[in-house]
Order: sequence, then C-alpha cells, then structure tokens
Amino acid sequence: MKFETHKSIINVENGESYDIGDVVTIKRLDGSGAGSCKIVKITDTGFHYSQGGSKKKNVQYKDIEGLDKYK
Repeated sequence: MKFETHKSIINVENGESYDIGDVVTIKRLDGSGAGSCKIVKITDTGFHYSQGGSKKKNVQYKDIEGLDKYK
C-alpha cells in the first residue's frame, strides 16, 4: 500500500479550502499578484506554486491578502 500526507490551506474567514493541484490566483499585500498558479506543495508557513510550467516559486501566508480558486 502507498500512503500520502495531504495538507490543505483553509481560509479561516470563509472556510474555503485549497489543496495541492488547485489552480488559484494570488493577491499579495504589496499590491502585486499572480494568476493561474497551480499549488504544488503546502508548508506550515505558505505554499509552493508553478505558473505556466515555470520554475516553482513560494509564497508565505503573511504576504497574502487574498487567494481565490482560478475560474
């Protein structure tokens, strides 16, 4: 048997959850953002994402103003 530990990101304000593989848009506190990002790893302080097949990037929760599932 194979097992995986799976973490989710939970928005405590509205209960929405985000999982590895979800495509999201990120709005940062500094006004910048990133659209159509795929969550590839979730950590205790943030998550790693890829965008358009580019090298993985990371973002810390403390730097995020908003996170939405990409439509």
